[in-house]
Amino acid sequence: MFNSTLRRGFVLLASVSLALSSCGRTPASAAPNLSALAAAGEPVINELYYDSPSTDVGTFIELKGPAGASLSGYTLAAFDTAGTQYRTITLSGTIPASGYFVVAQDTTVPSRTLVNAGTDLNNGAGSLRLLKSTTIIDAVAYGSPTSNRGEGSSAPTTGAGSALARVPDGSDTNANSVDFKVQVSTPGAANGGGTGGGGGTTGKKVLFDLTKAEDAGNADWRIDGAYSDYANALRGLGYTVSSVTGTSITSTSLSGASVLVIPEPQNPFSDAERAAIQSFVQNGGGLFMITDHRVSDRNNSGWDSPEVFDGWDGSTPASVSSTYQASLNSDVTFGLNASFNSSFSDPVLTATPLTTHPILSGVSSAGVYVGTSVDVLAGTALMGTGGKTYLAVNSVGTGRVVMWGDSSTFEDNTLSDGSTGTYNNWPNLSNAAMGKNIVRWLAKDL
Repeated sequence: MFNSTLRRGFVLLASVSLALSSCGRTPASAAPNLSALAAAGEPVINELYYDSPSTDVGTFIELKGPAGASLSGYTLAAFDTAGTQYRTITLSGTIPASGYFVVAQDTTVPSRTLVNAGTDLNNGAGSLRLLKSTTIIDAVAYGSPTSNRGEGSSAPTTGAGSALARVPDGSDTNANSVDFKVQVSTPGAANGGGTGGGGGTTGKKVLFDLTKAEDAGNADWRIDGAYSDYANALRGLGYTVSSVTGTSITSTSLSGASVLVIPEPQNPFSDAERAAIQSFVQNGGGLFMITDHRVSDRNNSGWDSPEVFDGWDGSTPASVSSTYQASLNSDVTFGLNASFNSSFSDPVLTATPLTTHPILSGVSSAGVYVGTSVDVLAGTALMGTGGKTYLAVNSVGTGRVVMWGDSSTFEDNTLSDGSTGTYNNWPNLSNAAMGKNIVRWLAKDL
């Protein structure tokens, strides 16, 4: 905290700065960093979601403060990378009982308190200040603005589909780089805890299966291959990410895990493996099944991923041991079926939300490139198009399951053998938000 003399001086400097900014100029002597904490009882800027995928929709600014406190006389001032003020948002109303005041770009934002299109801030780098009259109450800079109008060193930039949030809520050490983490957006709700943010996920284990030839042929669904960006994004949320290797999944290999991801398996599961996975889910685990289209047999075993999930179709391969015929039996075991009747091999469907769900937070659409639709026998269809479902969820026992119809959606652009992949969807589609949301929901962190 400043002493009273320093605070008065800083308020005067802020007044001069804002006056000049309104004329399109900033003073050459403007202080590059703001080191004052908000006074006791004042709100703080708690979360920024300023860069949604594609055309920005659903952006917001969240304040955290005392329930019932009036925001009359408060404004938010946005500055570009050069420190020039380009926007003022006038606040009104009171902070809800939750303690979170959400200024939303539009009505798609849940838990919104006030709607103002000005919350669509500059992507990349900039600063935002909370003012009470001309007094600076709180400030945050993100990215690498040439003129930092935040507190201390700036917070990281988010990239499309993620939010910048104080972790834990309301924390203020006078350094934006310390206080703010990149995480999935949580308007009107608590932010994540632990290193890197992520909804309290620190240390939870996510396993990617590699026992069923998921890297066979021209597939490369490995966390050190085509799914490396996906794995790194999950690590950025605080998860521990590793692979299940060998030839089978057992209760021992699943011990301590929160989520199991099975991406386009090429070999069937045995009755014992199915029992271990079913027990894992029944007892609180999360299962993410990622399928592909029919006749996507990468290792010439006679099995494609829809068949591995649903069970032997009676024709290919020609004969199967009784121990493997049911394989994962996902329609009966988990209520979600990789359709044998609705596969496609070329580009490009755009799946859109069919309902509201935490997995769809920040997601307006997802590209579906090569895959199959999902038959929802029990559970909820979340995304689809043309009467087909491509993302569905269900709760089984105390656990949760998700099935997605496209194996390439979460791929990066470099395969583990050094060659270049067909798609580069993870960084630049709304699937970035969706992939992280799926795992957070399965781990019960969302």
